[in-house]
Amino acid sequence: MPKRQIALKTPASAAPDAFFEVFSLTRMRGESVTNDQLLRNESRDFPSAAAYFHSLDGPSCTLRIADSRRKLTLHSGDLIFLPHGDAHRIEYAAKHDAPVRLTTGVFRFESAYGNALTRSLPQWLHVSQLDRMPTSPPISAVEWLAVTLAAMHVETEQPTLGSAVMLSRLIDLLFVWAVRHWLASSPKQPSGWIAALQDPMIGEALSLLHSDPAHDWSVEALAERLHQSRSGLSQRFVALVGEPPIRYLTRWRMHLAAELLASSNLRVSQIAERVGYDSEPAFSRAFRRYLGEAPVEYRNARKAA
Repeated sequence: MPKRQIALKTPASAAPDAFFEVFSLTRMRGESVTNDQLLRNESRDFPSAAAYFHSLDGPSCTLRIADSRRKLTLHSGDLIFLPHGDAHRIEYAAKHDAPVRLTTGVFRFESAYGNALTRSLPQWLHVSQLDRMPTSPPISAVEWLAVTLAAMHVETEQPTLGSAVMLSRLIDLLFVWAVRHWLASSPKQPSGWIAALQDPMIGEALSLLHSDPAHDWSVEALAERLHQSRSGLSQRFVALVGEPPIRYLTRWRMHLAAELLASSNLRVSQIAERVGYDSEPAFSRAFRRYLGEAPVEYRNARKAA
């Protein structure tokens, strides 16, 4: 049997896995995992938060989105992510007396890139026990998810050295699984970042821009790296992303700068250099244009909050 290898860090000579590189930039982090039990006629309310996921073991339940008529029946073995963190309720829905084991996780994206990813996603990502994607032997998709959720349950119930890290990584795995399932099963074409990342040309373009935002990019330079025409790249980029490449790059530079202003003690001039500006005044003008206030004002407001 021939040996197969998948690089976990993309070498410079290889075509990048755009989703991997962009997902890495989102800095997804699990905050908590809780195992709970629901009895007949009980419910649990979940306030608005960063983002949620739930898995269910036992009789069926109903998930209701707060301030909305939207609801969804969850069955034993189902997995659901709410990437926008909407407030919701889970109610015991079955006419049984058996308890429901409910595993709930809260997670967040610690960078501005996460916001762009979640904007491309629906209100929920539902992986049903009945329609999971097939995978190759020796382990089926159903078995893979069951084993992963069982590992999460063990790490929650019997925490030991490294359990917090394990749980955070398991949430990563389940989230990527849920996104993959949604892409494979949704009748609607995805939009925004997800659609762009699936496109070979634009996915690679985004990966290049994200991996080196300080580079002196031009449409010509980007097209040359991709072995595409300038007009072809520009037209497809606008069609999928919604704006031209350099405007997109500028907006991302401002998001990155905003994050550095809020989370670091770097001087404004240092931040300007990190996001591709030789001139601090030019950077400050661009920052004010995109975010409505000067860099120093933005930093002071975030530090005071």
